[in-house]
Amino acid sequence: MKSETDDSSKKTLSRLEATAIWRQFLAQSSWLDSGTIAEMAVIEARGRVTAEAVHAARSVPHYIAAAMDGFALHSKDTLAARNDKSRILKVLPAGHVLIPGSAVVVDTGDALPTGADSVVKNEQVVRADHQIEIVTKVIPGQHVRKIGEDIMWGDTVIAAGHCVGPADIAACLASGNDRIKVMAKPRVAVIPTGNEIVDSAAELPPGSIRDINSHMLAAVFDSWGAIVNRSPVIPDDPERLRIAVAGAIAVNDLVVIIAGTSGGTEDYSKAALSELGRICCHGVAIRPGHPVILAIVSGKPVIGLPGYPVSCMLTSELFLQDLLHEFQRKTPPKRTTIRARLIRTVESRLEVEEFVRVIVKQEALNAIAVPLARGASLISTLTQSDGLLRIGPELAVLNSGEWVEVELF
Repeated sequence: MKSETDDSSKKTLSRLEATAIWRQFLAQSSWLDSGTIAEMAVIEARGRVTAEAVHAARSVPHYIAAAMDGFALHSKDTLAARNDKSRILKVLPAGHVLIPGSAVVVDTGDALPTGADSVVKNEQVVRADHQIEIVTKVIPGQHVRKIGEDIMWGDTVIAAGHCVGPADIAACLASGNDRIKVMAKPRVAVIPTGNEIVDSAAELPPGSIRDINSHMLAAVFDSWGAIVNRSPVIPDDPERLRIAVAGAIAVNDLVVIIAGTSGGTEDYSKAALSELGRICCHGVAIRPGHPVILAIVSGKPVIGLPGYPVSCMLTSELFLQDLLHEFQRKTPPKRTTIRARLIRTVESRLEVEEFVRVIVKQEALNAIAVPLARGASLISTLTQSDGLLRIGPELAVLNSGEWVEVELF
């Protein structure tokens, strides 16, 4: 395939510029609308998005039902009942057909006996032997659920594009829908690369690094609703990487390459993607995560993430979280933002958007933000941090004591 590189890759773009260009090319391929439809058991559909509206296959309730524990009767048999003149009715066991001058025992949810039009609650009668005494007139339809009172046959139970929750599962089952059609989960290929990366838990010699990024990202993408296909580690070989990416793009919706993006002597991601498709941008004005590559291959998104864990995690969140949610027709999640007082000065670089991991503590009535070390390789900061402090490209310093916005995880 002829190599294609967008002119924008020759300069460092802002995060928003890079995202806009990448999405522009994705829009041309209609990738966001390419998701397939799957049919599945509704009891397993929590968190999935309906591909079409779900209509009631039966009414709820689908029979005339007692709404209270008590006695089913015909209201005309109580017309004469009042405080000074009670009405005595014979009690028939549950399941009997109602006859004039009688009442049938019912529990909540029982089908109303033939001939009955109302229910009187247990606490509203005096029972003695095989009869009840009623002192108040019963209104027709009292404590009775009509057919379709809740959901009528043919009604829309869930609209298309709705994220299924626990209550939706109940409504679907009640209305006769055991299976529904949902958007299929996106398939994401994760390809770790590097001669120094190994997949063994054995003791590592100096110079070898255990692959952790692909497992970390697999867990992240799974939490975003994707099916993850993790590749074995691909060594620093441009032809093997090209073959791996080509194979992955053929059977997945999105491909993620880990490492090989920085431009070193053994960084081959850019070359492979240039040969296979179009690079929308290489290098974004963010820190950490500058070397990220955004590309399109066969109309599908491919991203090259930096190899350092902190950079890898951040760039996946910045560029893939919303994209994967939108592919499933889900509303991208929004994190909670709080104001906190910065506990020490943080310097940054102009024209670079920086993301600093912080610990959030409560001090009296105010929150304080404690910046963590900013090394892109420091895995401990991923587990210790409570949120992100964003420093805009127009700022060179945030002083100790300043109030800042922190986006909580």
